[in-house]
Amino acid sequence: MTSFETEGQFVLQQLLIGFALLAVTVLIHAGTLSWLLWRSRRPRTTPETLLHDWLAFTFIAVTCVFAHLIEIMLWAAYYAWEGSFHSMHLAAYFSAVTYATIGYGDVVPPLHMRLLASMEGLTGILMCAWSGGFFFAIVTQVWGRRTAGGKR
Repeated sequence: MTSFETEGQFVLQQLLIGFALLAVTVLIHAGTLSWLLWRSRRPRTTPETLLHDWLAFTFIAVTCVFAHLIEIMLWAAYYAWEGSFHSMHLAAYFSAVTYATIGYGDVVPPLHMRLLASMEGLTGILMCAWSGGFFFAIVTQVWGRRTAGGKR
C-alpha cells in the first residue's frame, strides 16, 4: 500500500468519525430545541407579563448554552479518548474554543486531528446559528403577541 493510499484511508476515517460526531451533535441540538418548542406551546396557566417573557428568554438561552456545552464535551471526550490532549480539561478547552470558532491558538490539535477539529468548528457554527435562529423565532413570536394586543 502506498503512502498516498494510507493517507487517503486516514482522511476517510477522520471524515467518518467527524460525520458521526456531527450527527450526534445535531441529535442533541434537535432534541433540545424540540423540547423547548414543545414547552413554549403548552397552554399558560398564568397571565403573560414582560417579566414572564424575560424569564422565558433567559431559560431558553441557558438551555441552549447547556446543549452547546454537552455537544462541546462530546467532541472533547473523543479527543481525550483518542489521546490528542494530555487531559480532559485541555481537550474540553480546545473543543470549546474550536466549536465556538474563537480559536485562540494557544492550544492546537495534533497534525492527525486537524481535519476533525475543522469539522468541529463548522459544526459549532451551524449549531450556534441554529440556536440563534430559534431564539429569534421565539422573540418574534412573543413580540407578535405583544403588538397584537396579546392575541395568539
